[in-house]
Amino acid sequence: MHKRMEKIVRRWWAWALILLISFTVLGGGYWLYYQSIERAVYSTTLSFMEQIADHDHLNIVNQIDSKREYLRSLLKRIEAARDSQIEDVIYTLGVEASTTSFDILYLITSDGMVYSSSYLMSTIQDMPWADEFQQTGGDFVTRYDEVSRERWGEYLVYGVQLAEPVSCGSKKIIGAVGLVSIEEIGDQMKLESFDGKGAAVVMQKSGDIITASQQYNTTDNNFLNPLKDAKFKNGGSFEACRQAVERGESLFAEYSLDGSSYYTLFQSLDHHGGNDWYLVVRVSTQVTVEQVRTLINRSLPFFFVLGILILSITYFFYRSMNSVKVARASEQAKSAFLANMSHEIRTPLNGIVGLQYLMRQNLDDKDKLKSYLKKAEVSTSFLQSVITDVLDMSKIESGQLEIYAKEMDLTAVIEEVKILLENQTDQKGLKFHIDYRKLPEPFVRGDALRIKQILTNLLGNAVKFTPDGGEITLSVSQEISGETADTMFQVADTGCGMSQEFLERIWLPFEQERRIASQKGTGLGTTLSKTLVEKMGGAISVESKLGEGTVFTFHIPFPVAKPSGEAELTGETAEETEWSLSGKRILAAEDNEINRMIIVSILEDQGCELTEACDGQQALTAFENSTPDYFDLILMDIQMPVMNGYEATRRIRSLNRPDAARIPIIAMTANAFREDIEMALAAGIDDVATKPLDIKLLLNKMKQIRKREDVT
Repeated sequence: MHKRMEKIVRRWWAWALILLISFTVLGGGYWLYYQSIERAVYSTTLSFMEQIADHDHLNIVNQIDSKREYLRSLLKRIEAARDSQIEDVIYTLGVEASTTSFDILYLITSDGMVYSSSYLMSTIQDMPWADEFQQTGGDFVTRYDEVSRERWGEYLVYGVQLAEPVSCGSKKIIGAVGLVSIEEIGDQMKLESFDGKGAAVVMQKSGDIITASQQYNTTDNNFLNPLKDAKFKNGGSFEACRQAVERGESLFAEYSLDGSSYYTLFQSLDHHGGNDWYLVVRVSTQVTVEQVRTLINRSLPFFFVLGILILSITYFFYRSMNSVKVARASEQAKSAFLANMSHEIRTPLNGIVGLQYLMRQNLDDKDKLKSYLKKAEVSTSFLQSVITDVLDMSKIESGQLEIYAKEMDLTAVIEEVKILLENQTDQKGLKFHIDYRKLPEPFVRGDALRIKQILTNLLGNAVKFTPDGGEITLSVSQEISGETADTMFQVADTGCGMSQEFLERIWLPFEQERRIASQKGTGLGTTLSKTLVEKMGGAISVESKLGEGTVFTFHIPFPVAKPSGEAELTGETAEETEWSLSGKRILAAEDNEINRMIIVSILEDQGCELTEACDGQQALTAFENSTPDYFDLILMDIQMPVMNGYEATRRIRSLNRPDAARIPIIAMTANAFREDIEMALAAGIDDVATKPLDIKLLLNKMKQIRKREDVT
């Protein structure tokens, strides 16, 4: 009964989860659909507003140009009739005014007199448009409200001035002015739009309205003044609108005013004559709200059907899940991975075991021993690379692979890679070229360890697949953009190349070019390299031709960094900081007897004096009992009994003696992950050599490490 209840509860929880997932998917889809509809309607509305503005803009400019052109034509005809008297011209003005859209025409003479088409004569100072005529010195158009006995109304005043006066009897005409009813410009515009929810306004830069559609109702004859109380959206403001208008720029703004929200488009009416007019198209946001509501209402049946469909599919999927199949798939994946790893690990291990047997059988044959040792070294190196690649792939699969960006010197990284690869290239008689002359910013922020890993993988492949006497080239260059150094690494070889078929699979795990049976590897190197490059925001590509060679190229954008303070202060090179191992006193802390014997023997061959310690406590005691500056360097294992290497290092650094803080300490650790290296450095260790030890690299670290006393 209890089990049955548990089963029912699990089933209800499963259904609750199904419903939750279904409604989440449906709700998310509905929200995305609503957002897309809203954006589409918004974009359409804005586009339509721009079309209306462009239409009205063109009509207004064309009308202004046509009126001014007519006035110029009138003056040219007067100039052509050289013998005409001013009285004849006034008569002509009356005829012209009655047959055109001009309500009244004026001629201005050089003596300041104004003659109108209504046969009236006055001085220019009496004209309300005198300031515009005198100050512009050229063509102009402005608004004018006239209230007089002979006429009243709202007009647009068009004026043109001549560069050279035209003689008319005893008078010299210097310009012409015409008045047109402001209603005419409104007839040419699409001022009403969006079913009465849109309005258009022509205004001056000051905001004073020249003309507006009937839908624009306000007691203020200035468009900008009411906007002082508006609440702008999307980062807009009244000040931004005002400044944009003053600069003659187009602007789109969304704001709320008096309980209503609007989209407003400001567009400068830039036309000849220097007038500061603006065309404003304003549309209520209710337009988009209604359109979105209509579209959503029409789509509700679709979402209802979609919801039923999602529930059905989810239920079917739930019923179709089979725990046995899932477990079987998981076991198959594990078995495939273990089979691959078993093969890759056993292959070099079998070689090492076999070579040990052969060496025991041929102890008196030095030539054979050298050959076997050389092959054992290759197998050991391969086994180490297999383990490293498997661990990294495991971290990638679990999502735990991280990039640690720090300040680094690319030239130093490249030189370390060179040291790692030189032995292999020399053994095969390969020409190994490195070119990093085009590095304007060698100091960048990046993960030096991962960069070395990528280069080592790619260069290692190049060494394996390049026949004896071939060439391998590593080129590094940069393009600087602001504070970013886009760095390109290129690894080229003259090896056997790859087939087009293999190039399509090169980035897959455990893939290798099988044409050459003698070449071995995990098939993880290129996969790891691609993953690491992409983790650092870069991209990698490959080009290859059979029989000609292969070129790997990858780009990584590094933030530019300043050189470290120590490098800036000393200005010394690595070569200058090297110091000889001969005669140096070294404290070696290692709990494993064989490992300790190997280290002691190697360093004694280098002329060093060794003091051995089996754990961290012995190392601490040996250092405490020594005189200051007796030891030149400490080699510290990490995992040791009694006291580990971290604690021993911290206690040595805390001792009250002058050499405690400056003596170089190199860790020898089997913990190869970055977190372990970071922990070692945090404990006060200067450098880390990971196990299995690369003896050549360890000796190089020991030779190049600078004692703390040299920099203080």
